[in-house]
Amino acid sequence: MIFVKAFVFLLLCFGIAVADTDTTAVSDSVSDSIAVVVADTAAVAVADTAAVADTVAVIDTAPVIVADLDSVKIKPGLHFFVSVGAQFIDFNRRLEFVARLDTQYFKHLEDYFMEPTGVLPIKQDFQTVNLTFPLTIGALWQFSDMHSLGLGAGILYSNESVILTDKNSGTHNFRYVLLAYPLFAEYRLQISPDLFSLRNGDYFSVFVRYYWMLPGTEIYSSWGNASADFDPLGNGYGIFLGYRFAEWMGLSLWGEMGFLDLDIKSSDKDAILDSWNLGGISISVRLMF
Repeated sequence: MIFVKAFVFLLLCFGIAVADTDTTAVSDSVSDSIAVVVADTAAVAVADTAAVADTVAVIDTAPVIVADLDSVKIKPGLHFFVSVGAQFIDFNRRLEFVARLDTQYFKHLEDYFMEPTGVLPIKQDFQTVNLTFPLTIGALWQFSDMHSLGLGAGILYSNESVILTDKNSGTHNFRYVLLAYPLFAEYRLQISPDLFSLRNGDYFSVFVRYYWMLPGTEIYSSWGNASADFDPLGNGYGIFLGYRFAEWMGLSLWGEMGFLDLDIKSSDKDAILDSWNLGGISISVRLMF
């Protein structure tokens, strides 16, 4: 885990370094373009009439091609985004809450068999998968066609609640809630269409994110609570594959799918858990403007 977190952090630093070199690259590109124009002008001067006609035809169609390419680019500068999705949390301490619920149920069963009156106690079970629908907002700076850096924050909430009935048909509610406020830094790398693309489609990108859990991240339940510690070194990472579905009037719609690994610790002496994980598989839709 420490090695992976270090690798993701270095990748974010690489994105910053790439952004710093973009200005130099643009200057070199302008110089090369001037040289090409000069060379082409000289060639036209000594060419025959047919060659000049061909050159004019190429020049006339070039703006159309450039316009088509520009229409699929993300414009440089500051952009904002909001995303909503579904995440299947790989909550590694779920079985402990299942065991606590079973303990409550066995107590009611024991009470029933000690004095078999009323009805047999009934228990609901917690879901085997923790599903949440995270909401995220943020901003990114587009340095070039291929690279961007961003910063975002969101909320993650998962409530697992069940009902247990005793022999007197009384109901007892038991639950545990996963609540988190993740903050993340993001680096986006566009995948070259020569490597990976769809016919007549848009392009793919890889998103690498590094996460910190903000204060307020916690677990609270019928058996106790646990507040997360803030770790300045971070709590985990995420790797996502994104695809831009549509672009219209400065708005773009993205789809993303990826994996997160988020380790959280609590140093509260009365905490019901000292550590847990909120990683898993995530699917989301992002609107950027």
